[in-house]
Amino acid sequence: MTTPLNFAASDPEAFISKLYREAARVPPNEYRVWALEQLSRVIDFDAAFWGSGNSADIHFHYVCHIGLDEHYAHHLQKTLSINPIRDAVINNLGKPVNMQDVIADEDFYQSQLYRQLFQPYGIERILAAGYFDQDNGLYSLISLYRFERQQVFTEQERHLQERLVFHLVNAASHAFFLHLHAGNVLHTKKHAASAICDLNGCFHEVQPRFVTLLNEYFPNRSSVTLPFAMGKDNSTVQINNLAVSFKAQGELMTVTLRLPGPLDLLSQREAQIVEWVCKGLTFKEVARQLDVAPSTVSNHLYRIYDKIGINSRSELAQLVDSHRQV
Repeated sequence: MTTPLNFAASDPEAFISKLYREAARVPPNEYRVWALEQLSRVIDFDAAFWGSGNSADIHFHYVCHIGLDEHYAHHLQKTLSINPIRDAVINNLGKPVNMQDVIADEDFYQSQLYRQLFQPYGIERILAAGYFDQDNGLYSLISLYRFERQQVFTEQERHLQERLVFHLVNAASHAFFLHLHAGNVLHTKKHAASAICDLNGCFHEVQPRFVTLLNEYFPNRSSVTLPFAMGKDNSTVQINNLAVSFKAQGELMTVTLRLPGPLDLLSQREAQIVEWVCKGLTFKEVARQLDVAPSTVSNHLYRIYDKIGINSRSELAQLVDSHRQV
């Protein structure tokens, strides 16, 4: 089993402090695994699962784990209907549930659930906690597992997890928002706002302005998912008179909403020409990139000027610079 380190059970305050202190240093798509590894220094366990999803159906759209394989989430989902700890966790959100308090050992180790889900992974003891975030509509499950049957989770460890699960979830939220600020995604422009979603469109972190824009432009939307399909990485599309940008963050996606600007009127080819011109390429250099004559590039550029209402490269550069800040 995992060997506890010094700052573990003797000082949970140090663990909590580290969760928030290191949030800006750990990449957001790695933060949950990192946090579980830190938790293993506080509560001794062999494997752990952290899944999040829509609270309405408790389907896990985003999962991470340590000591398990990539198929575990699927097996867990398939056996939820026969898992007695499920209802106990849902009915006691924020309070960890010990499997042995839900079902007697002699019944558990003879059960279909044990044979199908836990025994193949060597899991003998389970301590699970659910958490519901009213701001983003996400349900999170954090389960700790031990491989030795005689190593039961104690009441002291259950109370400790109860205290720490709040900080795990909120520190993960804190880490995402720090990343948004540090990555220059959130700007001072009042008409732009961002959210971090999984690939199914479920919210993980949401700026209040993002919700305001969704309510205004998608009045009939669901409250827990994006009202449009997830786009490709580094793409921008117009939906319901909003410019919607997508940027991948590991298995998650940063989605930014803003009111369209003049550059959003450009075609893909025109936007490409603008990018190269603003990088300092000459008409000849751009022409070589596109395999066209320099005069064609010149004609494209002047049509771009006319389309967005400017008259010079300096105005174009200023417009592009302001566009990048939204």
